[in-house]
Amino acid sequence: MSTVKISPKKGHVKPKTMMLIGRGTMIVATAAGLIFASFKLDILVMLVFVGALWGAIVFPVIASVFWNRVTNTAFTSAVIVGLLLFCVARFELLPITGVTALFFEILASVGAAVVIGLMVFGFLGRKIGMVAAAITLVLMLIFATGFLRQYMVLLASLTAYGASTVVCVIISLMGDEHFDFDLIKQRVGNYDKKSEIPSSLKS
Repeated sequence: MSTVKISPKKGHVKPKTMMLIGRGTMIVATAAGLIFASFKLDILVMLVFVGALWGAIVFPVIASVFWNRVTNTAFTSAVIVGLLLFCVARFELLPITGVTALFFEILASVGAAVVIGLMVFGFLGRKIGMVAAAITLVLMLIFATGFLRQYMVLLASLTAYGASTVVCVIISLMGDEHFDFDLIKQRVGNYDKKSEIPSSLKS
């Protein structure tokens, strides 16, 4: 009986590629862990940094599930900018005073609105979540301005949320790309499903 090899359809993810990416990710993650461990950083510093990382990715991740305008560029840029601004505020790489402090407090206010909005969205839906976020933003802009700069850890963490959200939304709106979620599901949901050989090719 002769065997006919059916090549994967264009756009489908190959299992071998997925395996290589997974192994490479594990190697990079292990190396990064060893490097961070060699720095002997305080556990509280590490926890704050992990919180900032989560803050930088939480909005792009959730938005990409419900909004078809989020692009790879928007996602990556949002995370990078969020983390960079977190480091600037947390380690005071710039003097957090005057206009600079106001800039970070505005971003932190957006971050607080995102946190509250996402929490309410999870329980009560999108419309109420957006209302809660808007109310939180107004209250933060009124009461947090001139106040948050006294609490650098909180300011830096909320800045990661706010900066990531602003960058993700702006870059996504600048492009005209729309994702077809059904097509994405078709391409990556069943990547390991074996291609069926048409009966006419069997012998």
